[in-house]
Amino acid sequence: MTYLNSLKSDGIQPLLVDGGDWLFSLGRLHPNPLLQQQMHQKALLLIDAYNLFGTFAAAVGEHDLALGLDQLVQFEQRMKFPLLCANLKDATGQSPFAASTIVTSQGRKVLIVGAMRVPPQRFINKHCAGATFSDPYPAILAELEAHRDEVDLCVVLGHINRADVDRLAAEVPGVDVVVEPNSSNGSENTWINDKIKTTLHQGTVLLKPSGQGSELSRADLWLRESGQPWVSIWDEDAPAGSNIADLSTVALAPHIGRHPAMEKIVQDFLATTRYKTPIDEQKMTFKPSSQFLGSVTCAVCHPQQTAFWKKTAHGRAYATLEASGDQFRYDCMPCHVTGYGETFVDAHQPGRWKDVQCESCHGQNPRHPSQPQAFPWPAVQDNNCWACHNPSETKVPFDPVQAMPRIACPPLKRATDEKH
Repeated sequence: MTYLNSLKSDGIQPLLVDGGDWLFSLGRLHPNPLLQQQMHQKALLLIDAYNLFGTFAAAVGEHDLALGLDQLVQFEQRMKFPLLCANLKDATGQSPFAASTIVTSQGRKVLIVGAMRVPPQRFINKHCAGATFSDPYPAILAELEAHRDEVDLCVVLGHINRADVDRLAAEVPGVDVVVEPNSSNGSENTWINDKIKTTLHQGTVLLKPSGQGSELSRADLWLRESGQPWVSIWDEDAPAGSNIADLSTVALAPHIGRHPAMEKIVQDFLATTRYKTPIDEQKMTFKPSSQFLGSVTCAVCHPQQTAFWKKTAHGRAYATLEASGDQFRYDCMPCHVTGYGETFVDAHQPGRWKDVQCESCHGQNPRHPSQPQAFPWPAVQDNNCWACHNPSETKVPFDPVQAMPRIACPPLKRATDEKH
């Protein structure tokens, strides 16, 4: 909000859009009812924020359906801008969201079309049962053909595969901008590097921001003739009268000041995560997993390793949440306790599952205490580290080779005498 206000102070009225996956960072519905409730509250926070931003339109992404299609339809009623998805029909055969919208920005009429790639059938069955998704490419083409003569500029919010983005840029005249946050190509992820965050492809502006809202892709456009290709502002050989594009990536760094109105709604959300009024226990159908032992069990046979662990950052992980007042937040807690959602669900009662315990790194092996030799634990792999030590989330560099020695417990003293 602070950044957008700085643009307005320079006389720039931005046309702000989102390409999807903006309500949730989870693509699945977790069974934990507390987590679901916080997801709902966080969605309301983001909707209110986007309303304050002056958002023109947003596409639907898979993650936005995490609480179900019906819930997303209800969420849209709170939005002051349309959700767009040209290739989705509900169980009744109706389109729950508009395929496109035409807006006016700085005296220009702009067509904004939204579509998403076809999700797996298991996803559809779970989050939008009975719904159907058609191929997004022809759905986008149909909207462009229906409205192209009515507007000066065409923007596609393509929550689609990279191959379809390239086809739109190369094969479809009149597509000016494609906003494509979906970082995949078929079943393979596409690594988002600086070269593809903002680029021109055969005269079409491609914007691919990354970082869960930590960045904005910005395109300053000088439109001189509709339907003509775009050239870079840095292209000294551009013909006179060309449409000019100046593309950049804006990092929303911590030094950008907080906006008072935005800060208030964020703090209101944080207050809801405390859950001072306990949820009715009758509505909580939760049975703890029997696959976790806990550090208390491990300490019986491994006192030396337990003593070492308590002195590591893993052994003090929960205290850092308490120090910041975030010990009741679902999006923080999983990395500071053991088995949240499986060992316990009430954030007020973490009990003996506080901190990053043995099983967070070693995995579950409940039969080990009764038959240690028959059910040994395998060596710790760095795959388990990345879930919590993800630099894109923590903003802290992480190298498992350097980190492992700081948390690796002392080697076991194995007896060689069978009588021992």
